[in-house]
Amino acid sequence: MWGIVERPGGQMSRVAKFLKSPLVIVIAVAAVATAWATRDQWTWLLEDGGVNTVGAVAPALDDLDGNSERLYRVSSNAESSVTYSVEETLAGKSQAAQGTTPGVAGDIAVNVDDPSLSRLGQIVINVELFESDSALRDKRIRGDFLDSSEYPMATFEADAIEGLPDSLDGDTTADLQISGDLTVKEVTAPVTFEGTATLTEDLLTANMTGTVLMSDYGIGPINLVGLVRTGDEVELTLDLVAERTEIDEPAPSGAVLLLPESDIPEGEFAESVQPIIEARCASCHVDDGAGAHTVELATAGDVAEIADEIALVTGAGYMPPWPASDVGLTMKHDFSIDDDEVDTIAEWASAGGGLDVPADTPIEADTLTYDPIEEDIVTMPAESYTGSLDRPDDYRCVISEVPDPEGDGTWIHGFSFEPDETEVVHHSIITAIAPESRAAIEELDAADEGSGFTCFGQVGAMGGVKSTGLGGWTPGRQPTTLPEGTGIYLEPGSFIVNQIHYHYDHEELPDRSAIVLDTFSPEAVSAFEDAGTPLRNLDTRVFINPAEGPCTPEESGPLCDRDAVLDDIEAKYGTLARFLPDVFVRGCGGTVDDYDDLDGTLFSSECDHQARLDGTLFSVLPHMHELGSSYRMTLNPDTPDEVVIVDIPRWNFDWQLLYEPVEEIRIERGDTIRVECVWDRALMTDEEPRYVTWSDGTVDEMCFSPVTVIPDRAPND
Repeated sequence: MWGIVERPGGQMSRVAKFLKSPLVIVIAVAAVATAWATRDQWTWLLEDGGVNTVGAVAPALDDLDGNSERLYRVSSNAESSVTYSVEETLAGKSQAAQGTTPGVAGDIAVNVDDPSLSRLGQIVINVELFESDSALRDKRIRGDFLDSSEYPMATFEADAIEGLPDSLDGDTTADLQISGDLTVKEVTAPVTFEGTATLTEDLLTANMTGTVLMSDYGIGPINLVGLVRTGDEVELTLDLVAERTEIDEPAPSGAVLLLPESDIPEGEFAESVQPIIEARCASCHVDDGAGAHTVELATAGDVAEIADEIALVTGAGYMPPWPASDVGLTMKHDFSIDDDEVDTIAEWASAGGGLDVPADTPIEADTLTYDPIEEDIVTMPAESYTGSLDRPDDYRCVISEVPDPEGDGTWIHGFSFEPDETEVVHHSIITAIAPESRAAIEELDAADEGSGFTCFGQVGAMGGVKSTGLGGWTPGRQPTTLPEGTGIYLEPGSFIVNQIHYHYDHEELPDRSAIVLDTFSPEAVSAFEDAGTPLRNLDTRVFINPAEGPCTPEESGPLCDRDAVLDDIEAKYGTLARFLPDVFVRGCGGTVDDYDDLDGTLFSSECDHQARLDGTLFSVLPHMHELGSSYRMTLNPDTPDEVVIVDIPRWNFDWQLLYEPVEEIRIERGDTIRVECVWDRALMTDEEPRYVTWSDGTVDEMCFSPVTVIPDRAPND
């Protein structure tokens, strides 16, 4: 629901697991996800009624001196809390997003003889109990982002306390600074809390605030185009209430806090909202749909529990995902939702989002948002590939075989790519290799350790390799079914090389992604031939624009120099990659000076390409990286025959869809195809400013447009 990058089969891509909710969910990670403790390290108590979860249990301080020290214990109850706060712009509205957990525990030893020797023990925080003003946000924190069912506890370790008084005289108040380390998964950064603590005979209270940067932990700031954007700073507030405890009192072994079931009011649902959910949402968010592993809407209660969030994302146009505007052609498989339906959901939510059916009423999908394909062949590499954090952007070509028991070749009717480890898979280009090129590919494979071989640039451009492009996968891509009477023919002995762009920023996960092929049976191929209408091979051409984005006047650094960036690209991806940006500039008939202008933080590229294909337009697959702002493709611009094919006014990296027009559009050799790409440097999250140009890395950019046509049938066909 919150724009997770999804793919058929219900898994999520790398960009999906990383950018999977309103940003504030990510913020919770930075806010409190310190050194994780696993579930089996804690005592879990189960009770009937509600959802059971541990509060928080902290280890007792060691070697306490009963003569000089008093023990004050923070117990897991509603009096103590940890709160995160971050500035966000959500659907155009700026606000501070906050979430609070009451699950906090820890020991404090106050030295009454020498207060400067007072100690703060380990503070344990239950991240599974975070609660904000959004039920969906809380679900995502508990279930997905923090994976709190497995890692419910976080800890804070203090290493210095400043501002302690010289002596204690009755009730005492002091302004303190407490410094220590926050660890988010495997990343540790220092943080200092400042605030006031008050000590009485029986009670110690403290209110302390500190600031961390999401970028220090490699998790933000995050921008979900069209929905939410936040700053980098996260304010953390520790509100601690510690009660005087006997010096020899052991630490509690367990505590239970129950999350109550949602109280859903009465309201009109069955006749008004349920049909919309079942028509527009359920195909993705029920059963094994692409979004069900992100947000499940299996029952009416699931829908009602997040009524406000559904109204928000549909009202903002963020869900259902359909970036293309109506300026372009009407497309098949349109995910978008009617204005009247948006209004109906908004009215229902504002009235309380209630139900007039039992909460367990099933939600059933009316229609699929795409044409399903038959899984005739599921092929994958013989071994998994594991990359390295030392190479964050890794382009790997892996080999998959195409079974052909009859030995007469394979006609493909549809295909899909199924990423395995979606946290690291960025995109894929699928190429069929002719049998006479097997020796060249196997030589590359044998020369490189591990599954497959390193490869930059397209496989079909390699010397001595005969190939046929099958297609590709980018975030949001659904299965592709080819038009009736067409296909892609693979001659006997052909195999597949899948060029996968892996992006590693946290984990080195072994990946064994699969390709699914929907094929024509020999009988079906013969039937087309017998009818005098043999299958036709689709024709695909790729149109590439330059991408040249200089640093703004406010930015500076060594990588703001274009030549330095080209050197960096060559070091990462090879000599050919260094020269490609200039090749693409010349290919559009210009120079770098024609493309390296800024409009504030925006830079753009417009190029008129000459078509080298004839037929009826089948599909367009626009592709840019994470700085993309807008995209447009126009056929024969500035003429009476001008047709805007695809217009995407707000580019969304998470949803790069294959667009198939409903109307029959002819493209003839010599036609002009204008491609316009716009990028925004304000979307950059890199700490070091850099000149942006065309290359393979996530920090680089692309303007890449495969166009596929259905060739005309020859007169003698």
